[in-house]
Formats: sequence, structure tokens, C-alpha cells
Amino acid sequence: MGHCFQVQEKPSEMEMESRDLRIKITYSSKNSTEKFRKGTVVEVSSDEEGYKGSWFTATVIGSTGSDSFLVEYHNLTMDDGIQPFREEAHARHIRPFPPKVSGIVHFKELQEVDAWYNDGWWEGVISKVINFSEYIVYFSSTNEELRFEHSKLRPHQHWINGTWLIASKGKSCELAMACRDVQVNMNDAGNKSKAKFNLGAMVEVRSDEEGFWGSWYTAVIVDLIGNDKFLVEYQTLRTEDETELLREEADVSDIRPYPPDIEHFYCFAVQEKVDVWYNEGWWVGYISNVLDDLRYRVYFETTNEVLEFEHSDLRPHQEWVDGNWVAASRDWKF
Repeated sequence: MGHCFQVQEKPSEMEMESRDLRIKITYSSKNSTEKFRKGTVVEVSSDEEGYKGSWFTATVIGSTGSDSFLVEYHNLTMDDGIQPFREEAHARHIRPFPPKVSGIVHFKELQEVDAWYNDGWWEGVISKVINFSEYIVYFSSTNEELRFEHSKLRPHQHWINGTWLIASKGKSCELAMACRDVQVNMNDAGNKSKAKFNLGAMVEVRSDEEGFWGSWYTAVIVDLIGNDKFLVEYQTLRTEDETELLREEADVSDIRPYPPDIEHFYCFAVQEKVDVWYNEGWWVGYISNVLDDLRYRVYFETTNEVLEFEHSDLRPHQEWVDGNWVAASRDWKF
């Protein structure tokens, strides 16, 4: 995909209420033939009993009428198990391949998701979080629950009247966060905010080690060591023998709540401050160049280097300031 999606509103510092977000990604209005040209990668649904709520990736081979197309599935084969399965599909059963939503570290109960199952994406709802890597998903179409790993799930998106609608659990860019797992108390005597994290809270931990400044790693609070220290278990870092998730003590000053998800389907701008997924963590940097095919060069001030990344590797930068999440504006200079 060589272009960025247009978001209807994209203020530098949005103020939103504590409610589910719906972010619209709009496409120009075209007829079916124009939208689904030969070679277009799409997803196709089925009305067959037992398959409702499922979407299968396919490529448009050609038009067979004003509103019908011949499609070739990517993961379904003929009876011989070799040749890709082809069939005619009506335009109402076809939608563009959905944009990737990056930076999803964990899903929440009652969140709408698509689960990769039987060679397709099936619409469901998280009914139980087993841990931060496994979930129980309920499928209303079949009235059953199945267990899935995190890697087999994606956020659910609706394609309605030429628009992608995404239901998000994120709260805001400037967030007065009253989270179930994280309590923030103001200490007037010390004139500063002091965060108290409950056991099991999802957080991010920064490193003060040389060469790792400006990086944040997802972790879970395992235990309280003292007034200002916690035992944390990283979700992407492992022990030297690679057998277990890494645990270590962390000072409260190096811990912050896990930031709210902000879907970012428009292009990042030059000099915009971002977080980059790199070496199993989020690193703070600045967009130095916008390249073709949704790629960017990012400058890292702490290491004085420039590296190239895809759009899906980036997320908008947010600052945790006095118990609030504040989105970085676009007027950063470097």
C-alpha cells in the first residue's frame, strides 16, 4: 500500500471523553468495478451456514459483472489441496483488505476482535483474559468459546459505506486516567505525582543503562519490594537461557502506566515525535524523512543515529505528566 489514509480529524492534542473511540478512515466514492480492480487484495465473507462472521483473504482475478467478481483465495485450496480455490463473489461480500493496527500489546475483556481460525478471520469478542498472551474468545455466530494466542488475534474493524470504523478501548490523548489497575495520587507535600501500581497492572518500564536511554518496555507488576520499588516481569524480554520472561526490580520513577492506544492511519510528519518498536521495546525518536510506501527515517537523539522503519512500527508519542497522558504536538525541533 503506497499511500496514507486520511483521518477526518487529527488535532495535535485531542481532548476526548472517557468513552470508546470510533476513528473513521475515508476512501473516495467509487463504483464496485473501480474499487476492486484486478490484482486487488481483498477479504471475502460467506453467508453459508457455519461460516457467518468469517472473512477470507483473496485476490481479485477479474470482473464477472457489474457487481460480481472472480476471486482467488490465499489460504483456501481446491480438493486436490494444491490449486488455490477460485469462485465468483458478489460485491456485497467483498471489502478492501483492512489496514494493520500496530502496537497492540494486549486485548481487554469484551473487546471486539478477529481470530485467525480455519484459514480465515472470524469475528468474536474477548470473554476472558487468561494472561497477556492468551484469551478466550466467544463467537456469537456459532455460540462457542475457543482459546487463542495473542498472535492469532487482531482488533475488529467494520467496513461501512466506504469507511473503516474501529472500536477502540483507548480513552484519550490527554487522559485523566482512572484505570482499574493504576491509581494516581497527588502528593501535595512533595508537590509531585506519585503513582501506585496494583499487582498485575500492565505498565511500561524505562531503562537508564547506557545505550538504552529513551526506550520503554512492556511489563507486568509482580510484587511490591518497598515503598518506591516493584518487581516487574517484562513481556518481550527473556532470561539469558530464553526459558522464562525476565524479571527485575524497578524504581517507581522508571515506571508509568501502559499508554492508551491511539490508532494512527494518516502519515506521520517530519519532526513529529514518535515511539518506534525496535529491539523488543518502544524507543523515542523524531521523523527526519517521509519516504515512499509508508516508510520513514527516524532520528534517535540518545544514540545520534537515523534508522528506517515502516509505518506499522510507529506509534504517536505520549508523555505521562502529573497523572495525565498528553499527546506530543508536531512542533518538536531537533
